[in-house]
Amino acid sequence: MDLRDRIIQQAGELFVKHGIKRISMDEIASKLGISKRTIYQNFEDKEDLLLQYIRHTEMMKGEYIKDFSTNEHTVVHVFLRTIEMHKEIDFFNVQFLDDVKKYYPKAKQELIDQQNRGIVFVKQFLEEGMKQGVVRKDLNIEVVSFLLQDSNRTFIDATRLTNKTFSNWELFFTSMINFIRGISTARGIEIVDTFLTKYYSDINV
Repeated sequence: MDLRDRIIQQAGELFVKHGIKRISMDEIASKLGISKRTIYQNFEDKEDLLLQYIRHTEMMKGEYIKDFSTNEHTVVHVFLRTIEMHKEIDFFNVQFLDDVKKYYPKAKQELIDQQNRGIVFVKQFLEEGMKQGVVRKDLNIEVVSFLLQDSNRTFIDATRLTNKTFSNWELFFTSMINFIRGISTARGIEIVDTFLTKYYSDINV
């Protein structure tokens, strides 16, 4: 990993964990053991660094899904693996998203653009799942893709609650599993149930 990528990764971890406004360029430099001047030689300012992190995250997710998709897995398999991927990374801190919306207009627009690209991708993905026989053909793809995107907003709102009796991961996992199972054919449901059997078996070991 080159220096520029290391800076992006370290800054992203701090932004997501603590919020963007709370993290200074000095703190990022200190964590990396480099000078703040070195960061500014690679990035115009904090928003430029933030913007590169958001783009890098989208690229990494896209490559991850592409690699898994080409391994002769169905769309349902990819949906389920994407859920597992989210367990391996930190959930977005709500403060991170609030900071983007309030203080960083370029980053805010980038997230909006990514969401729009995501809607197009989901529609294509669902159509592929219908061809594979794992996604129900009676579904309105426009509605399903909208609901999937809207579930992200619901999740973000729920993470703000202070009196939850469940973790953010449990909320995400349950909502996504039920969503995928609901759009699946009998063959798709069989894939989901096989996944769940293994999942609960692994966590109970």
